[in-house]
Amino acid sequence: MKAILRMGLIVLVVAAQGGMAQTAKIGTFDRTSIVMAFYGSSMWSAKLKTNEAEMQLAKLVGDQQKVARLYKWGKDQQKLAHKQMVGESPIDNIMEMMKPIFTVVEAQAQVTTIVPEGVRIDKTAEKVDVTDLLMDELHSNAKTRQSALEMRNFKKEHPMKYKLAMFLFRFDGD
Repeated sequence: MKAILRMGLIVLVVAAQGGMAQTAKIGTFDRTSIVMAFYGSSMWSAKLKTNEAEMQLAKLVGDQQKVARLYKWGKDQQKLAHKQMVGESPIDNIMEMMKPIFTVVEAQAQVTTIVPEGVRIDKTAEKVDVTDLLMDELHSNAKTRQSALEMRNFKKEHPMKYKLAMFLFRFDGD
């Protein structure tokens, strides 16, 4: 009888451990920090340089339509970055360009996926903040890291002031 009880207890423990192992680990990141880091990254700089080179070539060959289109793209990107910084626009373009980085960070942090903070996820999932790991992969400099950290701390300590500051920042870029 004791052997059967011990065996039953072992089965329960193993089953419980197996259930715990099934809990998903989701990487989350501070959206504002990553927007700031992305637009200061060499990844984004390379994209801008490519478009600048295309514009210079278009100017040389007299393709005014292409020059106008690339100039408009640059202006639109500035507006988009500003709106993304204050949370008015989705960060789909950033998420798309960062896919290779997400793959690296998912492996480092042992998470199944990475999403911005605030995105609804399963309540049973374990959240792992991967903001700093993403900033590492973006090769963020000390100034960007410090600004992002100050912004995160301000958001945590003064959520209403943060919302007001972001609201006012919206009108700064128009």
